[in-house]
Amino acid sequence: MTERWRVRLARTGRRGARLPLLTLHILVGILIAAALGPGQRRRYVSTRPLAWWSRGLCRILGVRLRPRGTPHAGAALFVANHISWLDIFCIAAVCPTQFLAKREVADWLLFGWLCRRAGTAFIRRGGDNGAGEATEQLVWRLRQGERVLVFPEGTSTTGESVRRFYPRLFQAAILARCPVQAIALRYPHAGGINPVAPFVGDDELLPHLWRLLGEPGLVAELRFGAVHIPPHPSRDVLAQRTWNEISDWVLARDRVPPGHRTIAG
Repeated sequence: MTERWRVRLARTGRRGARLPLLTLHILVGILIAAALGPGQRRRYVSTRPLAWWSRGLCRILGVRLRPRGTPHAGAALFVANHISWLDIFCIAAVCPTQFLAKREVADWLLFGWLCRRAGTAFIRRGGDNGAGEATEQLVWRLRQGERVLVFPEGTSTTGESVRRFYPRLFQAAILARCPVQAIALRYPHAGGINPVAPFVGDDELLPHLWRLLGEPGLVAELRFGAVHIPPHPSRDVLAQRTWNEISDWVLARDRVPPGHRTIAG
């Protein structure tokens, strides 16, 4: 048997083992979301079920989480670089929080419904007042004592660099007078960045998920930066400071930090 066929056979075996577990896990998530979904204009559901479900998803997909640092315990605006739809579940597994996502995610088969039931806020890219609506939603949630995550790059990347941060979303932290904390995220691989993890361009969810099911496993490294306490100087300063923190770590030569801990996989 050639090496090519051995690789194909191994991928088929992983998919055969993981797909039933993933299907069952999604069904459990549907039941939890249906039971705990938020009502109109009341406090959003606890993020604990999402954290539990996200850890289970990471285990099924073979994603090993390596966090470093401590996430802020109270209400805060978290900002992270964006590589894949996996980012949401990797972060939720170690730092239960609500999310701001592009409007298209709400239309994803099943995953979109689960995100809506989990209290995800959605932003209309290119709309006349998309950023204003997003800021209003973020401020309301932060003032309710929630933790919210945004991806200020505005799009996903291959993970080889960090795009400039749009400062407008940082206005929510200034208006809500809440802390801001950066999360640097990367998916390391022997050759640098794992080429399977990024979800960019014209990628579609189900084909990307199918590829992940066949992989032997991934590592997701998360580094929680300094907590920036209000009053904040300006949204532009916040954007620059958090971009510097994330960019410095993502592009660091030492790809595996000493003393890291693996908590899933």
